[in-house]
Order: sequence, then structure tokens, then C-alpha cells
Amino acid sequence: MPQLKNILISTFAAAVLLLFGGVNEVNGDPLTYEVVGDTVTIKDCKASATGELVIPLTYDGKTVTRIGEDAFNGCSSLTGVTIPDSVTRIGNKAFAGCSSLMSVTISDSVTSIGEWAFEGCSSLTSVTIGDSVTSILWGAFAGCSSLTGMTFPDSVTSIGHLAFAGCRSLASMTFPDSLNDISWGAFEGCSSLKSLTIPDSVTNIKGETFQGCSGLTSVTIPDSVTSIGNFAFNGCSSLTSVTIPDSVTGIGNNAFVGCSSLTSMTIGNSVTRIGKYAFYGCSSLMGITIPDSVTDIGLWAFRRCSSLTSVTIPDSVTSIGSNAFANCSSLTSITFEGNAPDTGDDVFSGVSENAKIFINPGATGFGETFEGLPVVILKKLKINTFSKSDSPFTISFESKAGATYVIEVTHDLKQWSEIGEVQGTGGSVKFADPRLPIVPFKRNYFRVKLVE
Repeated sequence: MPQLKNILISTFAAAVLLLFGGVNEVNGDPLTYEVVGDTVTIKDCKASATGELVIPLTYDGKTVTRIGEDAFNGCSSLTGVTIPDSVTRIGNKAFAGCSSLMSVTISDSVTSIGEWAFEGCSSLTSVTIGDSVTSILWGAFAGCSSLTGMTFPDSVTSIGHLAFAGCRSLASMTFPDSLNDISWGAFEGCSSLKSLTIPDSVTNIKGETFQGCSGLTSVTIPDSVTSIGNFAFNGCSSLTSVTIPDSVTGIGNNAFVGCSSLTSMTIGNSVTRIGKYAFYGCSSLMGITIPDSVTDIGLWAFRRCSSLTSVTIPDSVTSIGSNAFANCSSLTSITFEGNAPDTGDDVFSGVSENAKIFINPGATGFGETFEGLPVVILKKLKINTFSKSDSPFTISFESKAGATYVIEVTHDLKQWSEIGEVQGTGGSVKFADPRLPIVPFKRNYFRVKLVE
């Protein structure tokens, strides 16, 4: 009889709390519920809970609407969770450390996934996110190292800081057109990610967003993007080519550091600044065209780009930082299209011993040497004949005895490549394009540079 008395007292106390709008926590098995008015929040789960768990739609006739902060944190034996359509919010760290959790279905009623909600769920391979989620907050799926793919519903507008950081098995994902904000470090360390298309609703690639995505081979940056943040693609060592659209005005510090497979880079015509260390250690980069919108090249910007053979500095550049092209050991040709810019220390230290600087007649600020390299003044050539045929292109011109002439080609007037040399004879010399066949359906532009 004393046991019955205790039950009656507990029930009466609960009724009093509810009557006066209080909070009643009721221990279920294995869940603990918090009842406030007509709504219920999951507050806790016994650490001993195992297997698949279906969260009920209601408790004691009242709707379950929230999964509270830390509710399932550390439930390391749970393998699956189904969240009912009544739940609208998943709290911070709600499932953090559920290391055996393999699948989660988030219902269409959920609008927000809290900070670090599934952090450290290292066995999680699949996640279905409902069509009402608008934001995925800080670290929501960080460290979910078995997650292989992710499709975001059209409702998602923002992905928070470090949201998927360390998801090293994430090989594919599809961004919705609704997405307008990817916060810094969101996909840092997603080393299995192969290709990436950023939707044209995104305007800013923030710092560290794709840092350490070492398996990334290609990325498409839309012309809605205006800036690329610091360390944005740092350590993307499999990335082979990047086109930065004309909409981008700035490339951040360390943006492409260590992209050691990057062979070509097209920089859009609106970029005004190339940040410090921006392309440091891009050891496969063979050519780079700096647009005439750029005014500042940061220190160490192209240091250790050991495959870079030539570079043209447009007349818009007024400042080049220290060691900007240091240790570019294959660099032999540096062309300045304007007057000498302000330079830091050792801008060209460690370049090829055959490197020369080429300038236009009348350019000021240069001497016989510039930054330790010999200066050659470019001269106008007298062109005798040239072919308009594509097979092959030929050109003849008057030459100076003992001089060397370099012939370069481009498809876009941005990226120039050397295709041959001609030795001067003191008379007319002829050059024929050795490439067979010429790339079809592309216009070819040629130029001749004198190397004395």
C-alpha cells in the first residue's frame, strides 16, 4: 500500500505542475521527455539504448516537437534513428558522439539542424534531410567520416562553419539553387570529394571552405562569386585547373597553397589583388596570365611554382611583394608591359639562371638589370609574310644576326605558350607551327619575342 501512495502523490504533483504551466519531466524507456503545455521535447536517452530507434510522434497525447540539446549525446550503441513529422528542431549536439549510428531520416517538418548536432557520428553513411530545413548550423555533421554522399533539399539556404569538416569519405554532393551562403571551413578535410559545382546563388567562397580536399580534381566557380577567401582551396593537391570568372575581384591569402597538380589557371578580368601566398607551392603550374585589372601581387604569391616558365606582368601592377616569384626554378621569361612597379625583397630569387626581363621601349624604372635579372628591351619586328591557313601557320620576318626569337601562341589572349624558337640570320627567317594538328574550332593568336 505505501507504494501505491507514492504513485498517487507523484501523479498529483505532475498535475499541479501542468495546471500552473510548469515543466514536467517524465522518464520513458529509454527516453526522457520534457512536457511544456501541449508540446514535448526529448531531453535524454539512456546510454544503454541499442539498435534502431523510432522517436514517437506523441507522448501522453501531446506532440513531440523538439529533440533537445545533448538528448542522444554519447548513445554509442544506437544504429538508426527515425525522426517523426512533428519535430521542427534538432538541438545542438543532439546526436553528437553516436558512433554506431549508420542512418538518419530527418522529416520534412524540421526547419533547423543545430550546431554539432551529429558531430562525431563516425559510422553514419546516409542522411536524408527533409524539404523544410533552411539552415545547417556549425559543425552539424563534422567528423562523420563514413558519410559518402549528400543531397541538399531545395529549401537549404545556408551551410554553417565546419558543417561537414572531416567527412573524409564524402565523395559527392549536390548543392541546391537556393543555397546562398557556405560558411568558412564548411567542407574542410573532405578528402574524397572529386568534383564540385558551386551554384550561381553563391556570391562568396569563404576562407578554408574546401581546405584539405585533397581528392578534388575540378571545381566550377560561377560568375556570381565576387571573392575567394583566405585558404579557400589550400591543400587541394589533385586540382588540375581552375577558371576564376570575371566577377571575382579578389583572391585571398593562401587561397590555392599546395595545389601541386594545378597546371593551368585563368584569372578573371576583375581581380585587383592576388593575396599573399595565393599560389605558393603550385609546383605543376606552367603558365599564368595576370589580367590588367590587377594592381597588387602579394608576397610569396607564386613562390615555388617550379614549373612556371613565363609570366607577363600587366601595366596595371604597381606593387609586387617580397619573394613573389622566388624559387620558380623554371622561370626564364618575365615580361613587364608597363613601367617598373614597387617591389619587395628577392622577388625573383631562385629563378632559372637563364631568366630575363623583357620591357617595352620607353618603359621607366628599369636599368640594365632589374631585381638581379638582365633587362631586354623589346623591338618591333618587320613582318614579311604570314599564312592564314591552319595547316600549318607560317610567318617570315626580318631578323638580327645572332638573336633568338621566341614564338608563342594563345587561344584567348590570356594564356600564352611557347611553341618554338628561331635563330636570327641577319635576313629573312621563317617559322612554321610544329603542332599537328592545330586544335580545331579554336582561334590561334601568335606573337614573336626577341631574346638578345
